[in-house]
Amino acid sequence: MKIAVLGSGNSGQALAGTLTLSGHEIHLAAVPEHATQIRILQSLGGVWVEADDSLGVMSGFAKIARIDTEVGEAVSESELIILALPAYAQDAYFETLAEYAQPNAVVLIQPGKFGALRFAQTLRKHQRDPSELLIAETSTSPYAAKISGLGCIWIRGVKKETLMASWPAQRFDELRERIHPVFPSYVRAKNVLMTSISDGASVLHPVTTLMNLSRLETMGPYRTHGYDLTPQVGRMVEAVDQERCRVAAAFDVPFTILQDQLKNFYGLEGETVYEVVSHSHVHRDQITPRNADHRYITEDVPYGLVPILRLARMSGFEVPATQAIVTMASIVNETDYEGDRYSSEALGLNLIFHDDGSLSL
Repeated sequence: MKIAVLGSGNSGQALAGTLTLSGHEIHLAAVPEHATQIRILQSLGGVWVEADDSLGVMSGFAKIARIDTEVGEAVSESELIILALPAYAQDAYFETLAEYAQPNAVVLIQPGKFGALRFAQTLRKHQRDPSELLIAETSTSPYAAKISGLGCIWIRGVKKETLMASWPAQRFDELRERIHPVFPSYVRAKNVLMTSISDGASVLHPVTTLMNLSRLETMGPYRTHGYDLTPQVGRMVEAVDQERCRVAAAFDVPFTILQDQLKNFYGLEGETVYEVVSHSHVHRDQITPRNADHRYITEDVPYGLVPILRLARMSGFEVPATQAIVTMASIVNETDYEGDRYSSEALGLNLIFHDDGSLSL
């Protein structure tokens, strides 16, 4: 299959490499301002994929068919377009997709972080009917991957369960038929609220970063294990996670608590978040952020926790633990994460309702 992978970071390289080794024709592209890794991979002609045999992922050098900054060409020539980007980087790509994506192309946003709704919003602003494309998102990236050197991607773990949903939800059977040759193991989610609310990283990353901020600024980045999680910080993670699950229940969305997500992903054990993460083989030898100006905050707060906060208010209840983390992040990064840039409309949350107030998913 001809596939465009947009984004050349950890996830983009992992997907481009593994899909190439699986026999697909990949056009790996990024906008010029994100081209540092693109230039490295261009000079090599591809990426080395490193993975333990037990993960079931092919290792070796993946000679990628095309690597460049021609995002418009990548989009216009591919039947499947995968956005493997942090949520804060997606908007520029959404604009290009709105202009160049061919009717009936599949656009898969992974992880979602409410990306399907934001992309549909962008299409409407460009006077395009979102139904021209088959829009989908996943709850998470399929791999725990890390760039380990020039032109090398190390796949540390493969998630056993990746949720996927179409927007609107009734197009899922069409999506599954078209995407099965590429991702046969993806699991059906009820709708795109489920895939986005299910992203437990939006809870784990901001809490651990903010509550370790003094050490990060003094010592970071440094090598650590399990996000430096302690039992008491783990309780704060669980408090925010309980509010995430309450929002899911308010919208009749199935949910799984964070510690069970991690156990399902990686075969871990433990009852609390602290027990599961501290014993995780996947989260060993991590490199911490330097400070709060990191995607653990700049992505996971505005595109993970802020939508949870807004959905809770739509449902008529407060989420004080989530509010505390959003407020702390706004203060330390001197950014108003509850401002107009991250309003319900800007995040596409208005699209989840019909005019009569019923759900439109």
